[in-house]
Amino acid sequence: MYLQDRLKITSERKYTDEGYLIVPATISRVGIQNYLASEMGLTDREPTDVINVYRPSEEVFSDISLSSFANKPITDNHPAELLSAANAKKFSVGHAGPEVTRDGDFAKTILHVTDAEAIAKIESGKVELSNGYVADIDWTPGIAPTGEKYDAVQRNIKGNHIAIVERGRAGPSCRVADHLPSEGDKVIMANITIDRVDYEVPTQAAQAVGKLQARLADAEEETKEKDEELKKKEDEMEEKAEEAKKSEDSLKAELDDAQSKIPTTDAIDKLVDGRKALIDTVLKLSPDHDWKGKDAATLRAEVVAAQCPGVQMDSASADYVTARFDLLVESLDSNSQVQLDQALIKSVTNKDGTVVDNRPESVIAREKMMKDSQDAWKGGDK
Repeated sequence: MYLQDRLKITSERKYTDEGYLIVPATISRVGIQNYLASEMGLTDREPTDVINVYRPSEEVFSDISLSSFANKPITDNHPAELLSAANAKKFSVGHAGPEVTRDGDFAKTILHVTDAEAIAKIESGKVELSNGYVADIDWTPGIAPTGEKYDAVQRNIKGNHIAIVERGRAGPSCRVADHLPSEGDKVIMANITIDRVDYEVPTQAAQAVGKLQARLADAEEETKEKDEELKKKEDEMEEKAEEAKKSEDSLKAELDDAQSKIPTTDAIDKLVDGRKALIDTVLKLSPDHDWKGKDAATLRAEVVAAQCPGVQMDSASADYVTARFDLLVESLDSNSQVQLDQALIKSVTNKDGTVVDNRPESVIAREKMMKDSQDAWKGGDK
């Protein structure tokens, strides 16, 4: 991965007879450096999220890493591409010294700036340096010896160039560059639109804004989907509430109907009286009949079957059975007085076996008169 860091040019400046600038420089250090997610090429993080990257001493001060910065070109701002033999002449304004050494936690060398315009910019205050280098990124998080947490580790660091930049973070420590993409002194610009207003901004800013706009659009779409899902659930809950209300109304109607069918005290009394009257009637028609646990229809059918052998009960309708039962009851009522009279006649007999008629004299006289009247047609002795 192509990376950059920052540091200041010291004030220990010397000039050669040719006007070249020779100045000591701190070009790298150990420890944790802060990168933006966009600089690390991360697409699953916010572009402005800070990524902590650890530079262990064994990587920064390895022979390969230190020697890789020796004699490397110096550039005025970072070029848009890594330097090589094909473009060094175009971008180079000097070179680093042949020796790069360790100084505590820092790596140092001597810069030789040979371009007059670049020297003039340094003298005017453009004193920030930014290393351009490549490194492998080991995405293994951990804790540095200083106690700071990191997200990844730089390994196999190899220098490519050292850039003089306009903007950097002051101080002796080497920091991750936050310079703008450039081609020499020219900043690459891009157009973006925010709230229907067009702006011209550096490419890096445009990329960051673009990613933020994309994330905003995704968030809005996600919010819309969640709103639709919530509306759907609300509709479903409303439908269920309506169904529950219908069910409640139906159950209430059934309850009201059931309550309306509960007999009152008077109705119960009538039912008891009716039941008792039915049982009494059945016993009059069939004195030994077993009536317990049987409903009215069953009792009527059993009595009719017993008293009317000629009736085909299998084919008889309920109305027919009821009508025959009622006829039996009427017959019972009409014959009750005759049966009573017969019972009274037979209730008392003399010792000689003759029957004593204990009925009232008026009844006996009436019966004799009716019998005489019926027998008058026969004639008799005068």
